[in-house]
Amino acid sequence: MKKVLGLTLMAMALSACNSTASNGSSQANTGVAPANVISVKQVLAAADDSYVTVEGTLLNKVGDETYLFKDATGQIRVEIDDEVWAGQHVGSEGNKVRLYGEIDKGFNKTELDVKTLTVL
Repeated sequence: MKKVLGLTLMAMALSACNSTASNGSSQANTGVAPANVISVKQVLAAADDSYVTVEGTLLNKVGDETYLFKDATGQIRVEIDDEVWAGQHVGSEGNKVRLYGEIDKGFNKTELDVKTLTVL
C-alpha cells in the first residue's frame, strides 16, 4: 500500500512539474512572443494589464530600467529589467527591437513592463 501511495505521489509531482514547464515558460526563456504586433498608439488605448507586442526603436535611457520607445505612431516609456536583456545589446540608436510585455496604466501615464526583448 505504501509503495502504491508513494508511486502515485511521485507520478503526480512529475506531472505537475511537466505541466508547469510547458505553460509559457518556454516563451520567456526563448524570447519568442506572440506575432500580433500593435502600434504605440494602440498600446496607449488598450486596457491595463493587457499583454502586447510592439516593434520600433529604443531612443534613450530615462531612468534606472526605464527607456523611451518609439514607433511610427508615437512614444511610450518601457521598463526593461536587467534580466530581460539576456546579454543582448541594441547597439547604435535606431536599431529595431521587438518588445513583448504588459501594459501598466497609472494615474497619469501608461508604460510597458517588458517581459521579452528581441533585437531585430
